[in-house]
Amino acid sequence: MKILFIGFGYHEYTNAINTEFEMLGFQSYFHDIQPGKLHFKIARRLHGRYYQSFLDRYHKSIIDSYDVGTIDHVVFLQVHQMSFANLVHLRSRQRSATFTLYNWDAVTTHDYRPYLEFFDRAFTFDPRDAEELGIGYLPLFATRRYQSADIRRHDPMSVYFIGNIVNPERYRVVRAFERFCKENGIRFELFMSTTLHGWTSMRQAGIRPQNVSLRQLPTSRQDKMISNSAAVFDFANHAQVGFTMRVMENLCAGKKIITNNINVRQAPFYREDRFLVYDGLDFSKVPAFLGLPLNDPEADFSLYHVQNFAAHLIGAPI
Repeated sequence: MKILFIGFGYHEYTNAINTEFEMLGFQSYFHDIQPGKLHFKIARRLHGRYYQSFLDRYHKSIIDSYDVGTIDHVVFLQVHQMSFANLVHLRSRQRSATFTLYNWDAVTTHDYRPYLEFFDRAFTFDPRDAEELGIGYLPLFATRRYQSADIRRHDPMSVYFIGNIVNPERYRVVRAFERFCKENGIRFELFMSTTLHGWTSMRQAGIRPQNVSLRQLPTSRQDKMISNSAAVFDFANHAQVGFTMRVMENLCAGKKIITNNINVRQAPFYREDRFLVYDGLDFSKVPAFLGLPLNDPEADFSLYHVQNFAAHLIGAPI
């Protein structure tokens, strides 16, 4: 059984899904839906028409590289970058294949509704979109790395944050939480990264970013921050209802989660001893929450492991 897997190459997550397909016994061939070379990134920002023309040729070359009728399952992780013409071309070459779409962005971020007619199965991480569009709801996952994380809590009054600062508001909230922790004897370890665009947005908002890196944090240091902390601080994008990768990873790693996403209270995995929802800059309930023992500290929430995510996505037995 062969899978053609076309998707957005997001950190290690896409590779993790592809690896799980292979561990399920499939031959899986992954192609990034957006070429990552620097000159193409520049063209995307400066020469939209040229970039779209290149992108169309790039996608067609992927489609034509597989013989007619040789693929059993076509999986897309995002699809809005591909033209309708190329999707029609792909379906004409792989007529017997099952086509599945997964979106880990809300429809308000990327409107993929016009593409749904090309797919036999479609899923989203956003429960509101799933209900409104009549497609499947499939939450995000924790990779195997988080499933084997050291969950020992050397200090229950300890929180960490690793995140990309995509807008000024996230920076302000994280800094406010940092001040709260200092005033209340909570150890807070953080690493903030951003892009040149994010840096510019903060400067335009009157913020002079402090200790914000243009580089990503090495995996070894990430693992140390996670293992040494009892909880994670999460700032969600209110444009979407779905739960971030950060939430799912830390849930499966046995960490408490401090988040502003009120929708987590309706999630099947919600527990009052594991989640605290803060409002605005009101962090007053954090100390008591951190002091609350977990009712079931050995729970691993395996339903949200990447193994089960991949199996569900491809329709394999779980």
